[in-house]
Amino acid sequence: MDINLRFLNKLSQWFNTLRAPKASLKTESDDAQNGLISLLTIANQYQGQATPKNLDSTVSSMPVFTEQGFIGRSSQIAQLTDVINLWRNHHGEISAIVAPSGAGLSTLLGQLPSLVQSNSVEPENPESTAKPLPKNGLIMSFYLAPLTASDAIANVCYCFGIKPPTTLTDTSITDIIFAINQLPAQLIVIDDLHKLMLRMMGNAQALVTFATIVMETRKHHCWILGCEKFAWQRLSAQYQITQFIKHVITVDYFSAKELASIQTKQLVNLGLISKDDTQVAPPAEHRLAKTSSKNSHTAHETDEAMNPFDDQLKQLHTISQGHPTLAILLLQYSFQQQTNTESSNGDSSTHCICKINSSALQLCQDNDLFSLAEIYVHGGLRVAQHAHIFAQTIEQSSLQLAYLARQGLIIAQYSQQDFAQHFYFITPALSKIIASHLVNNNKLFN
Repeated sequence: MDINLRFLNKLSQWFNTLRAPKASLKTESDDAQNGLISLLTIANQYQGQATPKNLDSTVSSMPVFTEQGFIGRSSQIAQLTDVINLWRNHHGEISAIVAPSGAGLSTLLGQLPSLVQSNSVEPENPESTAKPLPKNGLIMSFYLAPLTASDAIANVCYCFGIKPPTTLTDTSITDIIFAINQLPAQLIVIDDLHKLMLRMMGNAQALVTFATIVMETRKHHCWILGCEKFAWQRLSAQYQITQFIKHVITVDYFSAKELASIQTKQLVNLGLISKDDTQVAPPAEHRLAKTSSKNSHTAHETDEAMNPFDDQLKQLHTISQGHPTLAILLLQYSFQQQTNTESSNGDSSTHCICKINSSALQLCQDNDLFSLAEIYVHGGLRVAQHAHIFAQTIEQSSLQLAYLARQGLIIAQYSQQDFAQHFYFITPALSKIIASHLVNNNKLFN
């Protein structure tokens, strides 16, 4: 008889929890009173702000942003400008921007059209043969990984608005490449390259087909690919992708100064400081308590010269490790918890940014961590895909993924037709914390 001891163990834990007296159960308010926030609370905070996506969508067009309010990334912008100018001068090669999850890669890519227009150098010689800036630009992400050459061709054809062939022949790829190279030059940005990679039969050939088309059109069209850091390392090891990518630009999480600049806007929105970022906005009971200064007699002068929440912003960077989404949630949650405490107790004592209680991660077994690693690298998995990768039944995968979702480690998007098509992805605000834990436990390799 095949007895799943691990499942029985989890069932026993759930039953014991259900029977436990309510007073003995650890609650969100217990964490808050101790200056902590659990991973599940962070996940719930994020889900309250998230917008649902269409599970059946294969391709998603990404938003284009303006430069207003854009923080940092000057080095990466300079490198991207060089890439564009090289392409315009007939030295076009495939480029990639690599960043850890949640570091703002999609936002940077969304800035690309406006950044290109404002930073690219026009040729001084009016008779120059340099290509003009592309009038057409497209930023998109493929949510469903191709598992056949036909799927890969269809995805690329979608980029250019051309109809893919109904059946593949010996000349199909050649014909598609020729047709694409006859179109007006375009800037094509593919975000979430890691979502194209799936460890299932047929995906390797699909990636080769996709790469071939991109390689053979790179001189005419400007291709820029965005990829998650750890997925890039896997692509490099398994598919030697670095042999085909000429320019690799790296992005990391925000520095303390950059994160403070981002959060200053959040402080204004919360009413904690005025728009000039130097004055504390009334009323006093609605502000996050400032850390006391040893030089209190110079407090007025200090307030005139610097953000009055400088100490809290430094704490915020240390706790969030530069992750912008997590920092926003921590700031909002810490403010909310202090306001609730002051309202109930009349206590206006100093409070700091809540620290993170990551005990749920510590309780994960190896199978859970391996699942989290695969979900992280792929940008999300469906139940059926998880079952295929781990050679499990659909039911086993469904139970395991549901368990991780209850801990707040992953978020579910449910299919109305088939539970095997439920889609699970790492809680974006927790991506840095989960990735660090996986690296430390040898499930992701840095």
